[in-house]
Amino acid sequence: MKHRHINVDINKGLPLEAIDDIISRGDMPEWLELKDYVLRHSEILDDIIKICRHYITDPYEQKYHFWYNLAL
Repeated sequence: MKHRHINVDINKGLPLEAIDDIISRGDMPEWLELKDYVLRHSEILDDIIKICRHYITDPYEQKYHFWYNLAL
């Protein structure tokens, strides 16, 4: 997955910054890749919840609402 300035080998895991970048700036192919990654590595769900909690009170950050509810 491509991220701003974050070089990530998805096979070695995703840091919080990369997850946040995918959620905030990613397009559909990147979201689908993240979804597939989550299905294979359910331990990342806690990280997604941790990231999305910061945005959940903002009604305009609907992408974070989506991923937060997906991770619950």
